[in-house]
Amino acid sequence: MDSATRALFAFTARRMALSVKGLLFGLMAAFPWGVTLLLRLLVAKGIPVPLGGITLYGMVVFLYVCGFLLPLSTLFFGVGLIADEREGGTLPYLFGRPVPRARLFLVRYAAMSAVIVAGCWASVLGTYVLGVSEAGAGALGREAGTLLLDLGVVGLGALVYGALFAFLGLSLKRPLFAGLLIGFGWENAVAYIPGFLKRLTVLFHLHTLLPHGGGPTGIIQQMLSSTESKTAALLFLIFYGVLFVGLACLVIRRLEAASDQEADA
Repeated sequence: MDSATRALFAFTARRMALSVKGLLFGLMAAFPWGVTLLLRLLVAKGIPVPLGGITLYGMVVFLYVCGFLLPLSTLFFGVGLIADEREGGTLPYLFGRPVPRARLFLVRYAAMSAVIVAGCWASVLGTYVLGVSEAGAGALGREAGTLLLDLGVVGLGALVYGALFAFLGLSLKRPLFAGLLIGFGWENAVAYIPGFLKRLTVLFHLHTLLPHGGGPTGIIQQMLSSTESKTAALLFLIFYGVLFVGLACLVIRRLEAASDQEADA
């Protein structure tokens, strides 16, 4: 990695982490910690709580992190990855860096992914320690395999969702609205219904890869049960990630030509 690439990566990651979006993302990532601490406080006061330990942790990963935190954070960071520069009129300055256009996108995408993965991992790890340790220090070691698999699934989800929304940000004039429809309309509706269509969502494959079921029980759980192998889910996610990254690299070349024309004018 040359100095220009390293500088762009560090600048992008620092700018995202210290922005208003970064602050809100940090608060959302820490939200499960507060919920877990509150439940532990209620238990300590002798108030019966139906959720706790590995059950609460599993629901946080299944419903909150994968179903809400991942799509929302990648949506707001991803659509603005290049679109913010275009709307702010600084795109020609960004393209003026001594970095090829496709590599420029890949570096910024990598920096965005690093910030999101770090925040989501912190959310998962904190919830795991605060929730599972309620059953004793030994429980932390017994469930370590589950934790590692969860971290891997969450990291992969950040990469795929980030690629999807970054592509939308490059391709559409109003990407935020389309991203909201996809992230919280299509994804959170279709992923939970029987049939083939749910394979066209990222969330369904993430749920398939999770090592535990933290979702609803009973009849609803039977409706949401996975009908594909973990290998197929992994291949689907890799395909989607590569597809959207590749399409974004193609689109950004057209943006370069448009920006040069506008600058010359």
